[in-house]
Amino acid sequence: MALPDCVFTGGRVVLPRSVLEGGAIVVKHGKISAVLEAGDRLPSSLPRRDLGRSWITPGLVELHIHGCGGVAFDALGGGSGDADPASGAEALLRAAAFLRARGVTTFVPTVISREASISALAAALDELSPSHEEVPGIYVEGPFVNPARRGGIPLDALSEPDTRLLGHMINLARGRLALVTLAPELSGYRETLARLEAVGILPCLGHSDCDIDRIQLPVGRFSITHLFNAMSPISHKQPGLAMLPFLDHRAFVELNPDGAHVNEVALRFCASGLAPERLMLISDATSPAGLPPGTYGEGDAALVSGADGVRYVKSGTLMGGRLLAPELLRNWLRVTGCSVPNALRMLSLTPAQALGIDDRRGAIAPGLDAILVVWKGEFEEVSEILE
Repeated sequence: MALPDCVFTGGRVVLPRSVLEGGAIVVKHGKISAVLEAGDRLPSSLPRRDLGRSWITPGLVELHIHGCGGVAFDALGGGSGDADPASGAEALLRAAAFLRARGVTTFVPTVISREASISALAAALDELSPSHEEVPGIYVEGPFVNPARRGGIPLDALSEPDTRLLGHMINLARGRLALVTLAPELSGYRETLARLEAVGILPCLGHSDCDIDRIQLPVGRFSITHLFNAMSPISHKQPGLAMLPFLDHRAFVELNPDGAHVNEVALRFCASGLAPERLMLISDATSPAGLPPGTYGEGDAALVSGADGVRYVKSGTLMGGRLLAPELLRNWLRVTGCSVPNALRMLSLTPAQALGIDDRRGAIAPGLDAILVVWKGEFEEVSEILE
């Protein structure tokens, strides 16, 4: 049910470029009708509610997330192709509720490229039929990546770029495939890139050992998968992929500020060199995210979650994050000294633009869906979501 027509006053309202204090947000028919400055005349026909001194933000967007709260998107329905889709749907609902409790109202379930994982996730999404904006698509990390930079992706989930395999993935995803990671130095990349661009799937360059002087860049929109991690680095010897977003200002850029994936100096470097209109803070979270530190799972798949991220117990390989959007926001603000509007943009409007849903979500602005997150303290906890 849409938020009832109302005028919300007070609060510190985070807009894309500023913080509004002493103003008001007018909501009609589930949409933001107007954002009024202090002193503007308020509609007399609508009820009013004072939000006090709380921070008010749009719903946060988790663009790159493999799981949370004990749910692994790679293993919905048991991870088998013939699993009951209802069990996957139930797990997806639990994850969505876990994220909403943390102010995340839009997320993109991310999986590695295994047929069973893509099929089970697509089936779960069909079972639930969530709004397009709440889960605007599926992110497949691979399979067209360089084995030398595979990170936590298993070798059996890799493949040379191939348009027929991409077409099969699109079919498995039931039209929900939104982002795909690929390494631009691999054979077959150009043809696969052209197919991604033709069908409107966002190409994400990553898990790559490329020399950026020797690759073909996408013609249109593209993104960089978790900057610095699993890619050729910034170097005075070789122009690695990590240098590209500082030279090509078209790219959206994923960055994980959890303190385990990227050091604090590199975070400050990015804050000074990349515009908030392109930079997207991502969690790359895995199933233990949001749960207490410890060991989860067993055997070769056992994971240990702690201060240095989520790692495989057996190899020690970093395979994902344990922090979620509010913690990333607080870390980014603490480390970089970035303004609150710019930081919030990296977790809302910028990823919404990358996903092509910024005409409906991602900001507190006239014409967009009325989704207001009311926070306790300095983004420590969600007080309520007005939607």
